[in-house]
Amino acid sequence: MGAVKRVCPLSRRRERALPTSPLVLLGCAFFAVAAFAGDTIVPGDGISGNETLVSKNGDFELGFFSPGDNIHFFLGVRFKKMPSTSPNFWVGNRVPITDLSSAALEVFGGSLCIKEAGASLWCSSAAISPPTAAAVLLDNGNLVVRNHANSSQILWQSFDYPGDTMLPGARLGFDRDTGINISMTYEHYPLNGSISVDRSRRNGFVLTADGGLDTLGTFPDWMVTSQDNGSSLILNRPNPNVIEFLQLHMGQVSLMRWSEDSAAANKSGWVARWTFPSDCKSGAFFCGTFGSCTSNGKCNCLDGFQPSYPVEWGLGYFVAGCSRSLPLSCETNGQTEHDDSFILIDKLQGLPYNPVDDSAESDGDCEQACFSNCYCVAYVYDSGCKLWYDKLYNLTFASRTPYSKVYVRWGSKLRAKNGLHTRAIYLLVAGFIALASVILILALLWRYRRDLFTCRKFEVEGSLVFYSYGQIKKVTRNFSDKLGEGGFGSVFRGIMPGPEPTAIAVKRLKGRGHADKQFRAEVQTVGVVKHTNLVRLLGFCVKGDMRLLVYEYMPNGSLDSHLFSEKSSLLNWDLRYRIALGIAKGLAYLHEACEDCIIHFDIKPENILLDEEFCAKISDFGMAKLLGREFNSALTTMRGTMGYLAPEWISGQPITKKADVYSFGIVLLEIVSGRRTTKRLKFGSHRYFPLYAAAQVNEGNVLCLLDSRLEGNANVKELEIACRVACWCIQDDEDDRPSIGQVVRMLEGIVDTEIPPIPPSLHNLMEEGDSSSIYSD
Repeated sequence: MGAVKRVCPLSRRRERALPTSPLVLLGCAFFAVAAFAGDTIVPGDGISGNETLVSKNGDFELGFFSPGDNIHFFLGVRFKKMPSTSPNFWVGNRVPITDLSSAALEVFGGSLCIKEAGASLWCSSAAISPPTAAAVLLDNGNLVVRNHANSSQILWQSFDYPGDTMLPGARLGFDRDTGINISMTYEHYPLNGSISVDRSRRNGFVLTADGGLDTLGTFPDWMVTSQDNGSSLILNRPNPNVIEFLQLHMGQVSLMRWSEDSAAANKSGWVARWTFPSDCKSGAFFCGTFGSCTSNGKCNCLDGFQPSYPVEWGLGYFVAGCSRSLPLSCETNGQTEHDDSFILIDKLQGLPYNPVDDSAESDGDCEQACFSNCYCVAYVYDSGCKLWYDKLYNLTFASRTPYSKVYVRWGSKLRAKNGLHTRAIYLLVAGFIALASVILILALLWRYRRDLFTCRKFEVEGSLVFYSYGQIKKVTRNFSDKLGEGGFGSVFRGIMPGPEPTAIAVKRLKGRGHADKQFRAEVQTVGVVKHTNLVRLLGFCVKGDMRLLVYEYMPNGSLDSHLFSEKSSLLNWDLRYRIALGIAKGLAYLHEACEDCIIHFDIKPENILLDEEFCAKISDFGMAKLLGREFNSALTTMRGTMGYLAPEWISGQPITKKADVYSFGIVLLEIVSGRRTTKRLKFGSHRYFPLYAAAQVNEGNVLCLLDSRLEGNANVKELEIACRVACWCIQDDEDDRPSIGQVVRMLEGIVDTEIPPIPPSLHNLMEEGDSSSIYSD
């Protein structure tokens, strides 16, 4: 990855508004330099939304972060240059933020305050309130509030309030200034815990897990330094090139170090340099969920499970545990009747952690009690029925008697794979019957409808689910949660009930004739195609003149909201390139992998949706048309959106799938630049962005096309390929444009991408010095 920074003519620099009140200006004069340095908050100032405070050395940042998808935001300090999966080292009182755009962090009277929509959610304590105080994010990751009259006077610091992680330089133990007993605490379900200093022993500590018995341990001398006559410990700083922190997790305390394998970047990850307890035989939760501790002190996954994070597992860090190799049938078919089974795990040293007593009075009843609840993962009947829900911890194999045993739940597929199905003969017979039935059905279908399972045009809806209007009205709560609205109608969010409720998006079309035409177009195209880069149509509803389409829900919305909206989080270059490649692959499937070529006709950022992992999915097939392979005549009705239309729409030339390629080229320029290509420029003689882009590509100056908000952080080779591909796609003559399959191979680096010529229409505009005849605002 090559990071580049360059000032370009199209750069758009964001400047924050400064306070204009004379009193505020007078009070903040002392901190003017520090405030602009980006590591300081002064009274009257603050950070809000997705803004961050960055330490001077660039190692740490303070902001509102989310620990995962569909989770509230929290104020926290974290590594700036490390993966987003890195932990937060301080969380502001664990106050959840539900509306990021209205969240703010400000300084008032010596206190640091979290606000949402103007209301204070939390404020730090301050022994005194000096006239002017400032919050500073230090180079060691400590967030401090200090008095400007005496910069050494710390009014409050995040190092005094550690959570489940602690950075080098932080102190554990009794604070002589505040009188606070500083201890690390881990407050997340299911294993709470804390660690505090044991003053009776040098470098000693007490580890408490889940309210159980305290465990005494000792830090090695190289890790900590004793202070205040042994009443506190300081976590030592490692070599400047080493990144470490102390973590309390799953009843263990570990010194985590970042391991970078230069020969194989995919093996980079956090590894425990030191851990207490030191092996799984002495650490109850050392091997994580569904992990087992063997008699030699090593961690293994139970049969039927695999490491949740193989990279960390390979580095010797096991607390993330194991996950099922295959799901349970009760999780996948959503039915009460299923054929999961239980496998005996015996020779255990005691029972797993946290069993739940049940009233069942026999082994069979106990099994049935677990079997009837999909969340029950194990059971045992031994002088009473005990059940385990969701996860299993503390599975240790004993080296000597007495032994314990437990029955762990397996899915039917897994059981069949391991040859343990007791009804194998019956299933074999049933399999032959089912196979014969399928062959018969396929033969009949072949006669009336060839290749039913390919993307062939057809007149009925196939396997799509038909929903009643009452069902749609119920799952959308009477259409109360609107996601968006356009010329086609409105889109609403709904929740389909089931063992695992599923979010859906319901499109309600408006306009009688147009709605019916769009409805048929979408059902006859997206209704019968399946690809990871195409939005999935689940079903439909027809009631009178009303037409409703039910889609899978895309939690990250449409691409345009991320490219052109200041309120959305900024897409980094890796995501942009992956999204561009995903769009190309989706179009390649429509154009080249279907029996009848499907032309979308309306490729634009608004019609590209993003799932929870920012995977691009093409949507809105209301204008799409299935065309035979020999189609070569002009369409009579113009389809698409101005600004994304190929020149042949205007000239009356035959319309082919290369019209989608042109639209993709325009979208690719917008992904690279983060700006609408249809908006006029005010730079030199160029007024039309594709013209400017084509000129810069020919001059080899692609860096000036990159979105200025990325501050040059992009892979230069990928940037050059993307810009060249975009300019090839927007050539005037469709014969000069590559097929979308060629585009995919170019973006994947399989085929070299030469410098494209400037399209003649754009070249003429360059000579005339005006592009007003093209699209304007």
